[in-house]
Amino acid sequence: MNSDELPLLDLFNRLREHGLPLGLDEYMLALRTIQAGFGAGDRRALEQLCRTLWVKSDDEARLFHRLFAQLLAQPVAPREPAPPEALQPSEGPAAEPSQVLSSEQPAPVYSGGPTAPTALLTLTLETDEPAQVVQAVRRGVHSDWEMGRPRFSLLTEYFPVTRRQMKQSWRHLRRSVREGPPEELDVAATVEKVGREGILLEPVLVPRRTNRAELVLLVDQGGSMVPFHALSRQLVETARRGGRLGRAGVYYFHDYPTGYLYCDPARLEAQPLPDALAAIGPRAAALIVSDAGAARGNFDSERVKCTQEFVEQLRQVVRYYAWLNPMPHTRWSGTTAAEIARLLPMFEMSRHGLDAAVDALRGRYVYWEKMYPWMM
Repeated sequence: MNSDELPLLDLFNRLREHGLPLGLDEYMLALRTIQAGFGAGDRRALEQLCRTLWVKSDDEARLFHRLFAQLLAQPVAPREPAPPEALQPSEGPAAEPSQVLSSEQPAPVYSGGPTAPTALLTLTLETDEPAQVVQAVRRGVHSDWEMGRPRFSLLTEYFPVTRRQMKQSWRHLRRSVREGPPEELDVAATVEKVGREGILLEPVLVPRRTNRAELVLLVDQGGSMVPFHALSRQLVETARRGGRLGRAGVYYFHDYPTGYLYCDPARLEAQPLPDALAAIGPRAAALIVSDAGAARGNFDSERVKCTQEFVEQLRQVVRYYAWLNPMPHTRWSGTTAAEIARLLPMFEMSRHGLDAAVDALRGRYVYWEKMYPWMM
């Protein structure tokens, strides 16, 4: 073996190239486990950790062992020496080993056989690896990533939309209603009353405005949406906790809703579709989150037909609805997503796309049939 380093993202990437259904959730789980101190440094422990988290069959196990061995056999480019100032002691608190995995520290050289339990490795981890996993799926890129060697720290934010931007977008979804006891001064009514009576005996008070906008998120789960599970989860969490909405509910489905919607991401708690739609309130707007088949780049006429039937049912219970697609619109052409985009307002998952989707949910977005150039 010629190397004492393992680029974890390269291993993950190669497994995906060979067809393993791995996404951001699986990658982040491995990173968090390594960050907690498991599987780091020892070759056998790391191999067992990744195999346990990512491999589901004997065939996948054989493929995993082969790719793992290939990566360890590849030479690694020498690192540039650290600048002198980087070697000076820091005045701040020292970083915990579980919080920082440094690739600048020399790794013990492994000279034993492939089964040696104490073979030590230095993990090569990138600061923006979560973003790279998401962006690779969006762009269809699997093998052209150039890997650097900086220190690693776990990220909770990644493009195309950050948690903060999601919260800001949700706060534009408003439907103000005056409710509760009268406690806010109505200046116009008070002035009109003084003009009419000639004296101010008491001001005119009205109830405060409360945002009663309701949102129902319909989230595609599993399959080609696996790489975007964390992104969907952020949408749900920010809508519920940071959107200042009157109510934010969520249902899950796989590919297209038919027969049932599910109340949990694992799709164990099923609710008949008519019952779920009947439970949506009159103030609610509906946002569907799905790649609509764009991630795999194919066309499925059955999916278009079943989605159209669902959209027609949805129109019976909500006035405003939109579709948010985690794939960029340039990847929709020629896929199922392109046909579904003609059925209802569909926007790509970006800051601009999310804002436009929220405008559609407010009834303030004009959507025409040929919205994108490839629709012409």
